[in-house]
Amino acid sequence: MIIPIFLTHLGCRDRCIYCDQGCITSQNDIDIRRLIEQSLQHKEGLYEIGLFGGNIFGLSPEYLKRLFGHFEDYRDKITNFRISTKPVPLNEELIAILKEHRVTVIELGIPSFNDHILGMLNRKHTARDLVRAYHALKERGFQIALQFMVGLPDETFDDIRETVENMTGLNPHYIRIYPLAILSGTPLCGLYEEKGFIPVAFNEVLERALYIYLNALQLKIKVVKMGLTDNEVLKERIVAGYYHPAFGYLVRSHGFYRAILAVAGRASMSGKATVVLNKKDIPHLLGHRRDNMKGFEEHGLAVSWETGEMPPGTFQLVSGSTRAGGTILDALPSFYK
Repeated sequence: MIIPIFLTHLGCRDRCIYCDQGCITSQNDIDIRRLIEQSLQHKEGLYEIGLFGGNIFGLSPEYLKRLFGHFEDYRDKITNFRISTKPVPLNEELIAILKEHRVTVIELGIPSFNDHILGMLNRKHTARDLVRAYHALKERGFQIALQFMVGLPDETFDDIRETVENMTGLNPHYIRIYPLAILSGTPLCGLYEEKGFIPVAFNEVLERALYIYLNALQLKIKVVKMGLTDNEVLKERIVAGYYHPAFGYLVRSHGFYRAILAVAGRASMSGKATVVLNKKDIPHLLGHRRDNMKGFEEHGLAVSWETGEMPPGTFQLVSGSTRAGGTILDALPSFYK
């Protein structure tokens, strides 16, 4: 079991343009100790701690030691830690402290591998910095995960392809995919209100997330999360962007839709067709507000379904005497047409 503890902006020396300044607080030792106590005091058994929401590499070695010291009362129950951080600044003393305190997984945030976009976001690092940190930390024995974003200013689908190329080369332990949310009070919100940033359509961002997701599946890289939780964004401050409480479901559903159309096209199916699938995939077949079913009709398919002993993400498409098998990965070739 992983117990997440969100240390909001702790260690962040600079402000990314999408971060909410109103949320940035100077958390002191008392606040952090109280947060840890509230998170752990009633937990039973063994557990892993996830320290999320800040930039651990931005802390001083002395502060980092104090931070881990707050967990001393729970030491016998904690199996290990995982952290999220920017890839800079790398510091050998900090890395040694992380090893000493049983940090096993490090999630590195890399919204884009396009240095122009990273500069616009005020990330204060380059794609090369990420690659350098990735290899240095992996060589020290950490498992490295990556956090990507979609829907960024000046982002094109070529940037998404570059993200996938880097993901393929680095082969992270797992990934997360976050859609951009525009929060009031941020520099990004000002850019948006001045028409300096015009977000693309929501469906386009779903396709960008889907492309990363499908490639990760093909590479057997685990996708642990798509979308934002209430711990990561204040919904009442969202003025635009791509927040949706079921973003991951929307991505998978769109993939299922494209895969079924691809298999139907390959098998020259039209008219009535039955999809045999795992019962867990029925919502993915139907789509949000049954949008997929409407789309099938527009493509000449009258789709019904039956549940069967199919692994999740796979299906059989039956039309008359024609039967064709498929998986959600059948959606991937359509991106290359």
